[in-house]
Amino acid sequence: MYIKIYKKLNNFNLDIEFSTDAKLLAIIGKSGSGKTTILRCIAGFEECEGSIRFDKEWIGLETQKRDFGIVFQNYALFNNMNVLKQLLFAKNDIQKAKYLLQLMELEGLQNRYPYELSGGEKQRVALARALMNEPKVLLLDEPFSALNYELKQKLYNELEIIKKEFDMQIILISHDIAEVHRLADEVIEIEEGKIINRFKPGKLPIGKVVEKKEKEMIVECGGEVYRIFN
Repeated sequence: MYIKIYKKLNNFNLDIEFSTDAKLLAIIGKSGSGKTTILRCIAGFEECEGSIRFDKEWIGLETQKRDFGIVFQNYALFNNMNVLKQLLFAKNDIQKAKYLLQLMELEGLQNRYPYELSGGEKQRVALARALMNEPKVLLLDEPFSALNYELKQKLYNELEIIKKEFDMQIILISHDIAEVHRLADEVIEIEEGKIINRFKPGKLPIGKVVEKKEKEMIVECGGEVYRIFN
């Protein structure tokens, strides 16, 4: 994966370049740093300059021609479709849908509608739908932030299964450092549209909380100190 993105925003320039073979890359940073904009540029929801290359160059490709799945914090499910139809809307493949329903432990819920599901169930449906086409890239925009601890742990397990079962690049936007430590193979921290830190496996930013403020934590790990934004 290689990404070099330029984009002029209202109050700063997004100027990001990175290349990684990490199975799951996490991008962290405070609100307004450009995290979600990176995902939107990858998906083609926003125009940008530079290069976005996975199997091929994506800059210039229409959104529908980019091989990605995406899961938002608010699930983005269709209110008038039951669980099975949500998946079949992405791809009309009943066998694939049944496989993903089983993988995500949703078999008994296939005829239910979004209003009949819990937050964790909705998130599992959104993940299953995003996987229907076996995308080259799975984009996750703070998908677990509104869930309680127990539901998060269950979905972390599901995501680890996805990492093993599917050959895809996963990019996770998160502000939860424990989540990042649990899931990520590599972490990029951005601030004001630029990369300020990169963390490899074994050196992820988690450890003793030295100080906790309203919008950030100071964390000591391996003799080094990191700022973690909420």
